[in-house]
Amino acid sequence: MTLSGTRREEVRGVPVSPGYAVGTVHLVDRQHLRVPRYHLLPDGVEAEQARLEEAIAASEAQLRQIRDELLASGNDHHVILEAHVLMLRDEMLAGGVRQIIAEQQLNAEWALRMVLRGLRQMFDEIDDEYFRERRSDVDFVGDRLLRNLLGSAHPELSLVEPGAIVVARDLSPADTATLDQHAVLAFATDVGGRTSHTAIMARQAQIPAVVALENISERVGHGDRIIVDAVEGLVILHPTTEELGHYQRLAHGYAIRKAQVDQARFEPATTRDGTNVRIRGNIEAPAETEAVLSFGGEGVGLFRTEYLFMNRVDELPGEEEQFEAYKAVLVALGDEGATIRTLDIGGDKLIESMRRHPELNPVMGLRAVRFCLQERTLFRTQLRALLRASPHGNLRLLVPLISGLDEIDAVKALVAEVRAELVAEGLPVAAKVPFGIMIELPSAAATADLLAPHVDFFSIGTNDLIQYTLAIDRANEQVAHLYQPLHPAVLRQLRYVVRAALAEGIGVSLCGEMAGDPRYAPVLMGLGLTELSLTPASMAVVKSVVRALDAAGCRAFVERLMAFHRPLEAETLLGEWLAEQLDGRVPREVFDPRRGTVREEPTL
Repeated sequence: MTLSGTRREEVRGVPVSPGYAVGTVHLVDRQHLRVPRYHLLPDGVEAEQARLEEAIAASEAQLRQIRDELLASGNDHHVILEAHVLMLRDEMLAGGVRQIIAEQQLNAEWALRMVLRGLRQMFDEIDDEYFRERRSDVDFVGDRLLRNLLGSAHPELSLVEPGAIVVARDLSPADTATLDQHAVLAFATDVGGRTSHTAIMARQAQIPAVVALENISERVGHGDRIIVDAVEGLVILHPTTEELGHYQRLAHGYAIRKAQVDQARFEPATTRDGTNVRIRGNIEAPAETEAVLSFGGEGVGLFRTEYLFMNRVDELPGEEEQFEAYKAVLVALGDEGATIRTLDIGGDKLIESMRRHPELNPVMGLRAVRFCLQERTLFRTQLRALLRASPHGNLRLLVPLISGLDEIDAVKALVAEVRAELVAEGLPVAAKVPFGIMIELPSAAATADLLAPHVDFFSIGTNDLIQYTLAIDRANEQVAHLYQPLHPAVLRQLRYVVRAALAEGIGVSLCGEMAGDPRYAPVLMGLGLTELSLTPASMAVVKSVVRALDAAGCRAFVERLMAFHRPLEAETLLGEWLAEQLDGRVPREVFDPRRGTVREEPTL
């Protein structure tokens, strides 16, 4: 039977933080604002502009207060709140609204709605998933400004009661400032992906979350009883009594098994036959180093420096600001050190103040190292900051999107020039800063043996390598199923790159999503990789899988895997083999190796 005679429903989405939850809905309703539209009299335009400025000032004050609260609590989302403040003053937003008020003599609320529609469309056309999901930032800022224009209250999350499942269209970083995370059992949102704010926040707090549920916020009411299965990506509305009991048992069992895995997170990831796999962290902000260390990470394997440049409207981060950021990371990590990647921006990732001309195919256009070698002033500033920070810890310099030797030579020459400048100025620089390149283009993978003698290490970026190799956009739902890490073309490239690095005696690591997926740990070890960089929340499970395997067995399995010519067959073989190897060693409630290859419904 269902509860209260209501009709049971299932809604499927994308699981972004695993676990189970049975609770009552706390609905964050941002969707029902009635926006008036009316024309102004000619003498009313000035007053309307003043009303807009008052709303901007009020929004700015609110965001700065929330930012300060996040900063005081050590939450790294304060950086995003600062970006939201800057967006309020951006000419594309505020300037566009002012222009419509003046030229079309429309009220500020309607003018804002028109501008937001255009900005959303612009973000929707961006190819890169991470930057496309930054459209949510526009929505959050626009919602706050609109509510201040209308005099409408902002959704209040400080009153969430224990046992709540927060349901919303999306959750902003501002929501986390007042949210009592100890009271929240799970998140369920209409939109989002693995890099949305909700997903990042949920993984950091280890709260079950399912996103991309389309219209879940319109299908539930405040106080409704629901189930969130963030392992299968399932939300059950109006569940039966039997389902409630079943999922409560699942949640209890999951919590016990997860605690067992987490307790061992500081133990080394050493296989049963003695091979040590170094597990390092991926970060986007200096504050995230704390999460890396608290989850048992051995330093940072990838610091994406793009966050420093995102949403900067008028002024890009200067040398001092960057120096302090890089120094903070190195000091926090001590001997473990950090691999810091130079600016990976350009094409569809351009921030507005750096945008040039539209490109027909920006993903293959002026981006990453290509952009930096063209914008040398910008690049030199970053290199100066990095080299100045080098004496404060173990820095490894990583350059993205290398396609051949000419780019390596150009960057190394520039690094040498910057080093000489700093020494001439009497500024200290580490005697040796290891220089590495990202292997994320097929051209780099195919010539890895030619590139290896010229660098100190490789870092394989599987996200782009798979996309470029298979010519698919994994964020495009029509071809996302073709994103296949076990495609023979991908496996052959990975094996060739690792062998080239080992033959030359240089380091090689992998920092793509494959590293954070426990299913692929035996594949990567079998290929010869002994250093992985991943999100902190994935470390404990990946470590537990590594400890349950032996490296020799992984190498033998990969030889079998390479004989499979169809990726789905390879995925099935991997799931079956791994389930055998892990039987009793890693709790299946925490990690089921068959999940993702065979979609099984929960058994009641």
